[in-house]
Amino acid sequence: MPVLALLPAWLTAMSLIWVVVAIPFDTSYLTFIGTAALASVVMFLPATQRIFVTRMLGVRTPERHERRRLDTAARMVLAAARTPKRRFVFAIDESSDVNAFACGGHMLVVSSFALDKLDDDELLGVVAHEFSHHLGAHTVGLSFAQWFSLPVLLFARLGEFTRKVARSPLRRLEAMEGAARHIARALDVVMRGFSWLFGATLVTAQRLNDLVGRDAEFHADRRVVELGFGRQLSRALTHVAARDGSSIGRSRHERIFSSHPPARTRIARIEALLRSRSR
Repeated sequence: MPVLALLPAWLTAMSLIWVVVAIPFDTSYLTFIGTAALASVVMFLPATQRIFVTRMLGVRTPERHERRRLDTAARMVLAAARTPKRRFVFAIDESSDVNAFACGGHMLVVSSFALDKLDDDELLGVVAHEFSHHLGAHTVGLSFAQWFSLPVLLFARLGEFTRKVARSPLRRLEAMEGAARHIARALDVVMRGFSWLFGATLVTAQRLNDLVGRDAEFHADRRVVELGFGRQLSRALTHVAARDGSSIGRSRHERIFSSHPPARTRIARIEALLRSRSR
C-alpha cells in the first residue's frame, strides 16, 4: 500500500532526474526507470546491510558479549521456526529506551538499553518478534517503500527550499503593476503545487505505512505465540508499558495512525492467545 501510494510521485521525481541525466549520458527513459527500480534489491543483500544500512541508520555492530546473547536467542528462534540456515545481521542502537526493529531481509536492530535491562528470556521474546516480521515479509514491503520515498523526499525538500529562496523576489514582483504581478502569482502557485505534490505523497504513504505497521505488529505477536515464545515477549513488553505513557490520553486519530500499538494492548492480546492455546 505505501509503495503504490508513492509510485506516481516517484515516477515524476525520477522523470525529472532522467531529464538531467540524459543530457550527458545517452540513456533511454525505460532503462533508467527500470534500473532505478531494480536497484532497490541491493538493499536486501546481507553485505550491503552490514556496510551501508548500518551507517544509514546510525547503529553499530554488537560487542562480543552482546553478540553472544543475541546469537543464543537467534539459534533458539531459528530452531523453533525450523529455519536453521537463516542468518541475522545484528546491530545495536544506542538508545535509552526498550526498543528493537527489523529492516531489509536480514537485519535486526536491538537497543543498548534493551540488552542492558532485559534478561535472557525477555530478550528471546524480542528477537522472536523481530524475526517474525522477517518471516511475514513485513520488512520487505516497508524497505521498498523507504527506497521509493528517497527521490520523493528529495524533491519535497527541494520544493520547500525553492519557495523560501524565491519568497522575497516574488514579493517584489507582486508589488509591481501589470503582467509582473500575474507572473509572480503564477510562479508561486506552481512552486506550491510542486512542493505539495511530493509532500502530500510522503504524508499519505506514512499514514498507510502506520496502518500496515500496526497490523504487522499484531501478526508478528501472533506468530511469536505460535513459535512458543509468547510468554517471553509479554514479559518484555511490560518494560515498554512501564515506560510508555503514549498509550494514555491519546486521541483516537493518534491511536489509529501509530505504527506500534500500545504495549498494554499487545500484552492483553498475547495473554488472550496464550489462554486460548492452553485451552
